[in-house]
Amino acid sequence: MTKRKSHDDQLDKGTRTRVISPQLDQSLGVPSTASSDKVRRVFFDKALRYDPDLHPRGDQQAVYNPSRDEEDSRAIEVKMWNPVKGPALPFETFQVDLRKYDMGKILTFRKDVKNAEGGITHGVITTDLESSETQRLKQHMSKIYEEAGVVHLVNTPMTSGGEFQALTKMLFDCEDRDYTGGTNLRKQIEKVAGGSDGESALEKNVFDTGVPGAAAVHYHHEMEYIGTSCEWISFGCMEGTKDAMKAATYISDSNAATDMMLKSELGQKLMEKGVCFVRKLPCQKFFKGDPDLVFNYWQTCCNTEDPEEAAEIMRKKGLDVSWEDSRIFGRQMITKYYACAFEYDPTTGRNTLFSSVSNDYVWFDSWPKIKDLPHWEKPMKLTFGDGAVMTREEKQFFADCYGEFGTPIAWKKGDLAIINNLRHLHGRPSYHLEEGEKRSLAVILGPVFNRQGEKQVSCLDSLRNPKAFRKPEHQVVVP
Repeated sequence: MTKRKSHDDQLDKGTRTRVISPQLDQSLGVPSTASSDKVRRVFFDKALRYDPDLHPRGDQQAVYNPSRDEEDSRAIEVKMWNPVKGPALPFETFQVDLRKYDMGKILTFRKDVKNAEGGITHGVITTDLESSETQRLKQHMSKIYEEAGVVHLVNTPMTSGGEFQALTKMLFDCEDRDYTGGTNLRKQIEKVAGGSDGESALEKNVFDTGVPGAAAVHYHHEMEYIGTSCEWISFGCMEGTKDAMKAATYISDSNAATDMMLKSELGQKLMEKGVCFVRKLPCQKFFKGDPDLVFNYWQTCCNTEDPEEAAEIMRKKGLDVSWEDSRIFGRQMITKYYACAFEYDPTTGRNTLFSSVSNDYVWFDSWPKIKDLPHWEKPMKLTFGDGAVMTREEKQFFADCYGEFGTPIAWKKGDLAIINNLRHLHGRPSYHLEEGEKRSLAVILGPVFNRQGEKQVSCLDSLRNPKAFRKPEHQVVVP
């Protein structure tokens, strides 16, 4: 498997320049002689932070809290794919039929492993890496994943989060990661009925999706809103609907969306300004209202009851932290993450969009109860890096760039999909379950990588690889 290089490896020796936008350095006041990535980072961070002297606003006009008169907060359309064009990624290019493999030789292997408490957990289900059948499947999955950026296992005998994680770990030999700092209020998958202790221990690192079916999920890269994202995300279908397409997850080609975005005025603004992700996290002890109005609390987000420890956890993930009062939620944590709108992908050698409107209040357009809150009380806000508000038309175009290049993953019980978090986004439309129907996905998060934004490369490299960030041949005006 291609491993992500460290930040030092991603920086070429000698003079560094931005592939992303020649005018960016000039607009930020970066000296032409600045060859240090650190120097550029200082200028970039300084330029993207809100300056109250340059942009005076009242208390009710904070960057994350515009008045209703300032902003059109109507819902935007959720587009998952272009049904006329069909899937952007042909199904045969990323599916693996497990009926062609003897899973009895692959998933029946169990071993004793050391647990987090220092003891031994007996009988944890895993794959038998000594088996030729296991190696054959691993090579098949690896080839597809590297070529397509996603692999979807179908017609499988799997039924538990432990089995999903075992197959995922067969492809990626990595440590478990938690969801600390994540936006959704996700719960760990409970032990399956009749499951072994080993299976239960393994599933402590497997989560549910944390989103009600009635809420549409805009396309997004997992954890794009903090400085430590994940390389991949894995979904295992524990329960599926009668019609597999009814509650399908969709993936979108980030590189294709990037090309479309760069031909627009919005793309130029994103290159020049970057973005700011704002989140609001109420206090679980203080807020005694309807819990369905809360997306997440700072306690459950940070896995601590200590506000100072919670703030430090967030700062270590690259976020600015403050505390403010809300008429509805009372005292709450406000986090801001200033970032490039793009991220360098070492597997493709180019910069790709790594931001989306999923981090704005439009995420809650169809979310039960939260959708009825005033937009300034909703839990998230996405602005440009200089604090400027995105128009509704810009948000719609942002979403459409991803929706134009979607591919459905239709779920049947036992299916497993592993998705490269840089090459593809994921989302889904809303769905309604009939009586007796269930839809349950287990979520497994890949290893952390530190966001670096668009790659800093030498002048020679930018000439050798002009497609690292393609300049638009013409612009598309956002309607």
